[in-house]
Order: sequence, then C-alpha cells, then structure tokens
Amino acid sequence: MVDQMSTRRRVKKKDQSPIRRFIKRSTLESNKARGVLTEGVFALDERLKGNDVRRIHRGGDFVVQKRDFWGRKIGEPKTYEIKTGNSKLSDAQERMKKKLKGNYKVVRH
Repeated sequence: MVDQMSTRRRVKKKDQSPIRRFIKRSTLESNKARGVLTEGVFALDERLKGNDVRRIHRGGDFVVQKRDFWGRKIGEPKTYEIKTGNSKLSDAQERMKKKLKGNYKVVRH
C-alpha cells in the first residue's frame, strides 16, 4: 500500500491545462536562455585571459587551451562543462568525465 502511495501518476500532455503547459514551456525557455548566456560569459572570460576556447558539442561545452603571455601553449587542453543551478550531468557528459579524468572540469554559475 505504501509503495502505491509513493509513486506519482504521470500527467499526460492532453490532461494538462493550457496554463500549466504555458508555464512549463516558459520555464524551460528561460532555463535554456540562462544556460546560453552563462556559456557566453564563460567563453568571454577565458578569451580575455588569453586562452584558446573551442566549442564542442558532445560530452562538454568547451575545450580550453591555456596560453602564456607570448601565446605559447601551457599544459594539456581541458574540457569544460558549464552548468547553472542544480542541473545534473547527462550520460554522455558522465562518460566523458570518466574518460578524461583530470582534464574535465564542471563549472557552476
């Protein structure tokens, strides 16, 4: 009996009211916009530091290669994943983190 009470019933799309759908859609859109803005701020910060920033699409957001004052490479390139709030890593991001070990950084804003 307790197991049945603890599981929540999934609400089908057609059962949701138009207001709930609108609120959910607007929340998802604002979260996406916040994420895109945060990624842009991170890329700008790294470029201002003089580092090379390259956008990737699988397993992370950016690959950053540190450079010194004369433009010479310093160390290994690192993969950065930019997250906002309490968002979790996806499966592909978790696999990439495991594969790259120390060269994978999660930055939260």
